[in-house]
Amino acid sequence: MPIDPRLIIEFAAVAEEESFARAAQRLRIAQPWLSTRIRRLEALLGFAVFDRTTRSVALTPRGSALFAAAQSVAAATSAANSLAVRLRREGGDVLRLGAAPYTKMIAERRETIERFTAHHPGTSVELETGWSLALIDRLRERDIDLSFMMGRFDENIFEALELRRFGLALTMSAENPLAQRRTLNAADLGTLTIQVFTRRLNPRLWDDLYRPIVAHAERFAEMPEMAEGPPDEMACDATVAAFFDFGNESKSSDQIVRIPFAAPQAVPFSLLRRRSDLSREGRAFWDMVEGSMQPG
Repeated sequence: MPIDPRLIIEFAAVAEEESFARAAQRLRIAQPWLSTRIRRLEALLGFAVFDRTTRSVALTPRGSALFAAAQSVAAATSAANSLAVRLRREGGDVLRLGAAPYTKMIAERRETIERFTAHHPGTSVELETGWSLALIDRLRERDIDLSFMMGRFDENIFEALELRRFGLALTMSAENPLAQRRTLNAADLGTLTIQVFTRRLNPRLWDDLYRPIVAHAERFAEMPEMAEGPPDEMACDATVAAFFDFGNESKSSDQIVRIPFAAPQAVPFSLLRRRSDLSREGRAFWDMVEGSMQPG
């Protein structure tokens, strides 16, 4: 399987900083997210690139061999990005949008981008993916023009167009006794272990999404991989995974089912912007979305 160059760049940053925390700060992403990304790289490679302790991070022998090539990839990517920025300033218009990776399942995200590109063929759209808090920082620092965002935000700094609201769904094995249910409620949770995304990635969003089940579930298992969306397989009938209810946009399969949890759809999905200093391209996208929300 080809390796995503971004994984190599992130590996190089951790190796250079000798710290996941410092590398995450440098890359402007959440540390748990970076840890998940490095584990993914190791899974693709088939070997560990770091020896980890509670106090240090050190390259393994194979990691050291990979590091030289990774530095070249990182340097070449940085040079290409710098050149692209210069050429972009000399050339056509660019709209920079942020979005969490799991939002690719949401129809409103796809449809608004498709509509914009159809009506603004002279504007190139760059989609920057990342975890919500990292995107908030990039939006504040003007690295991106707008961002799709799940959950609440600082209304003193940002304003939003709410596109939709989401509730909770539970993913489980198709063999689970609950798999035939149309909806689930608190009484169904029983002694199940419930997989959730890592709270440190976004405590406020975690609290809002999982509020309906926190008081009723006996065991939570934080799964960093769920930062990218609900799982596509479940190995144990005693375990379920809780994530946003994407409805038909995140379909069941022969191995798993996704069942809505009976609770209000409380988490907003919005298009977010700074309250000041919006680019021309950002304004055009914002106005298009806002206009489509008007009655009639």
